[in-house]
Amino acid sequence: MGARIRIIGIGSPFGDDRLGWLAAEMLRAAPALQSAAGQIEILVLDRPGSALLSHWQNADTVILIDAMRTGQTPGSLHCIAAHRIDGDSSTTSSHGFGVAAALDLARALGELPDRCYVCGIEIDASHAGEDLSPTIRAALPGLVHRIEGLLSGMLERQPVLSTPV
Repeated sequence: MGARIRIIGIGSPFGDDRLGWLAAEMLRAAPALQSAAGQIEILVLDRPGSALLSHWQNADTVILIDAMRTGQTPGSLHCIAAHRIDGDSSTTSSHGFGVAAALDLARALGELPDRCYVCGIEIDASHAGEDLSPTIRAALPGLVHRIEGLLSGMLERQPVLSTPV
């Protein structure tokens, strides 16, 4: 049996698209989550497309972290329940076959986790640098804090899993 909460940082090694990876690494090191070791699994994936579905199998809760484009101001934080996102919506990943399309596919196949959230930061599509833009770098700690709060609420409401002896 795997971790019941799976966090998946989605991105690439380029520019603002790295934010999913960086947020996942920050969460991995977060002291507040150390007490939940064994309950939370954190992955980083390079633009997984439809293969994303295989990475959340057997998880009760999934939190996807990705760069987003919704038309809001760059640096805006998002944390959206997956049932509110569809492939035709304006909430999109920065990837070709992005998170919204993967959620639609999972929904059609009956493989969408019961509790699934997409968290991210609004990126500026015009930023072409190799590193994070200053706007995204400044917003990243706030995103990590928001996800920590979401996780804290989940861990408080649900009993800790134990392994029979």
